[in-house]
Amino acid sequence: MIDIAIIASTPHLAGLSTAGSIDMALTHLVLTQPVQAAHFAARSRAGIRVVLDNSAYELEETTGQGMSAAAVLDAAHRINPAVVICHDVLYDGPATVEATRRFLAEAADLAEPGRFTYMAVPQGRSRREWLGCHARLADLPGVDMIGLSKLSIPRCFASPVAEARLECLAALATGDDPPLPLHLLGGDRSLIWELRQHHERGYDAFIIGNDSSFAFWYAAHDLPVDDRTGRSERQAPDKPNLHDHVLDPVRLTAAHRHIVLLRDAAGLPPRAAETPIEKGAAWR
Repeated sequence: MIDIAIIASTPHLAGLSTAGSIDMALTHLVLTQPVQAAHFAARSRAGIRVVLDNSAYELEETTGQGMSAAAVLDAAHRINPAVVICHDVLYDGPATVEATRRFLAEAADLAEPGRFTYMAVPQGRSRREWLGCHARLADLPGVDMIGLSKLSIPRCFASPVAEARLECLAALATGDDPPLPLHLLGGDRSLIWELRQHHERGYDAFIIGNDSSFAFWYAAHDLPVDDRTGRSERQAPDKPNLHDHVLDPVRLTAAHRHIVLLRDAAGLPPRAAETPIEKGAAWR
């Protein structure tokens, strides 16, 4: 079983983001949108496992790296997540190792010992660089989880996201020691197929979670999923608008259908049906 976090825009936090088995919060939204901070703080208090991302994907085209340790830890103290993702530098393995070291040192000064679990995200431009970065990060004291990027792994393993991560898992699973717990960061048009493959191949012995805006953003672009193949016909054309995008009732129904398929592919039990009030709240 792989836990699933559904990322959706602020208007759909209550109706879509709560449909996963865990939550994913994004630092830049927690720090700029009070409703995001309040939502995830309440989810944490309710006992939901919340992962706090450093927003590297969202900032890819502006800074090329996740937000600073100070910013991420500020957000962490606002919402009290279970897991905090350390600073990484896209496509740069050595820089990511050093950034993670600095992040953990700063975290040791700013957070109570044991309050958060820390996830490191290997980066690289080649398979060799990525695997070397992974090995160094996994050995760092304080790193308890590894995040598998949907940006660097396709470049390093020379395949689309889903196929590249399966190849990456095959490499990690054949080592002498089992890998640290793994989390799939995002996904591509084949995310449902990918989750099925991880589940069927037994990689969910290592993979404990996935987060994605797939359910929300593919519905927004009228990109359905083929139930049989677990793939959409093409990639969503841009990064998701997580600030204020609202799905109309037809697209909201499609998003819920995607969630059903995601949960099934990950080996999760079906979710209790929503009430009409919940399904229509964001649209109204």
